[in-house]
Amino acid sequence: MILFETANASMRVRISLLVAVLFVALALPIQQLSAQPTKISGTLPPNGDVSNKYAVSPDGRYAVFIADKDLNGRDDLYAVFLRTGASVKLSNILVSGGNVTEFQISPDSSRVVYLADQDTPGAFRLYSVNISGGTTPNLSGGFATTGGDVLPGFQISPDGNRVVFIADKDADDDFHLYSSPITSSSPLKLSGTLTPGGDVTHFQISANSAQVVFRADKDANDVFELYSTPIASAVPIKLSGTLPANMLVEPDFRVSPDSIRTVFRTRGNSTDPFAFNELYSVPILGGTPIQLTTTNGGFGAGNVKITPDSTRVLYTSDEVVQYGPAVMSTPINSRSAIVVSEFFASIGGYGPFEVSSDGARVVFTIDRTSSGIYELYSGSAISATSALKISGPLVSGGSVGEFQISPDASRVVFRADKDAQGRFELYSTPIASNTSIKLSGTPTPGGNVSTGFQVSPDSTRVVYLADRDTPGIVELYSSPIAANLPNKISGAMIANGDVTTFVISPDSSRVIFLADKETDTVDELYRVQIGGSSLALDIDGDDRVLPLTDLLLLARYQLGLRGSALIANALGENATITAAGAIETRIRGALGVGLPF
Repeated sequence: MILFETANASMRVRISLLVAVLFVALALPIQQLSAQPTKISGTLPPNGDVSNKYAVSPDGRYAVFIADKDLNGRDDLYAVFLRTGASVKLSNILVSGGNVTEFQISPDSSRVVYLADQDTPGAFRLYSVNISGGTTPNLSGGFATTGGDVLPGFQISPDGNRVVFIADKDADDDFHLYSSPITSSSPLKLSGTLTPGGDVTHFQISANSAQVVFRADKDANDVFELYSTPIASAVPIKLSGTLPANMLVEPDFRVSPDSIRTVFRTRGNSTDPFAFNELYSVPILGGTPIQLTTTNGGFGAGNVKITPDSTRVLYTSDEVVQYGPAVMSTPINSRSAIVVSEFFASIGGYGPFEVSSDGARVVFTIDRTSSGIYELYSGSAISATSALKISGPLVSGGSVGEFQISPDASRVVFRADKDAQGRFELYSTPIASNTSIKLSGTPTPGGNVSTGFQVSPDSTRVVYLADRDTPGIVELYSSPIAANLPNKISGAMIANGDVTTFVISPDSSRVIFLADKETDTVDELYRVQIGGSSLALDIDGDDRVLPLTDLLLLARYQLGLRGSALIANALGENATITAAGAIETRIRGALGVGLPF
């Protein structure tokens, strides 16, 4: 990087620069100022608001949202460039009565695909647009029937090249599976010929973007089976083989992360609704399904998950003791299941379970005494060793609710009324240790942590909603994942204002949240630094302090550079402050010789 315009910088200048950077980084007193959220949804018309459908692009540069921003009652699609706050409408002109209902951002953050009745009221089609705006080709193409629609739940392939969707394009209520390039209107029917009355109901794209696995009553009406086809050619093959009489494939099938196998469950049809649920595994390109469960005449298999390395399948089942469910683990390609949760004779039931990102541990809640009290356990996902209770002692009547394993597999965060019955708070514990700590501080009487907390992608912080300070007023908080240091990050709220939902940016630096923060019942979109404190050394406003941007700017300023020479090649990709004058003002604030920012 060129630090100065001088062609041959002397060693003395280089040393001075290094000393300046070290001075700034190590010796400068850092002010920790309260973060003030920035509204990013712009000005709304009277009675307009932002919907709860919004997302941050995978590269962290854009927020995309649905709002009736231009006309009250008409939901359009918008993107805001977080660096500058500039927004653009992504959806094309909507017909009277038309609305955008859902969207997805491509994995490479280049395009947004959305569902809308853009051209004809009530006729929902699929459109694609560059995330910075532009033309909106209709990916779903023409329809032979006026009553046809694209169903909600379309998917963009992991490589970002194609979009897969279900629609009744050829005949009303005959739903087929289609695939289209993400930038053009060339839909291809993937499901082939369906029996009269047959429909595609569910699908999943493989992680390598090569195959689509789908569930359909393709060969016999109401007999739902499993199929696989290449994503860009219609060559469907049956995966589920010949099912036992009166059995159907369940909708919750899974494709392994390595894209090699598919795992699916069966259940009884209307003729035999109580038939035992069995679990199978089959190669995604076809082959003989392997039954992973052993029939015992009880509830059968449920809550199926594949380990991240694609080697094992975990599920709940009562195949060991009838009506005595346990968490089981088996190789994905053979029937050799073990109990990884232990079996408790008086068990009342299992809650959900999760597998750690390294595939080593399984975490689950269980009612051991049939009293409706759930506790949190952690066990090996690959061996039949004793599970460890990690929720610690609970107050009488207390119970564990939801939980989340950190992305780095080191800790578990859970919500429970652990210390006082009926008062739900947030706790964190190492994944293999019973040493939990509270994260949510001391609430006001009647205050509770709400459901829906999130662990940041970098596993350093937990963000959550709570009426911690004022009963009934839900605000946004952030805490380190291993310390009881909560900080309110939603800023000042009007009377009766609440935060309703939030998302954490992929780089873990920001939180985007929806709140009626300024006008009661008018939900708007805001962003704030995840830690809740303004970083005095965050000169370019990207919510991070980096050596090649913020510290470089400070060093240049100390050496007398101003204007364009100060900021040249020294602003972060997601910088929100880019003007030289504004940068100089922030530097003076950081150095304590000007107004704080």
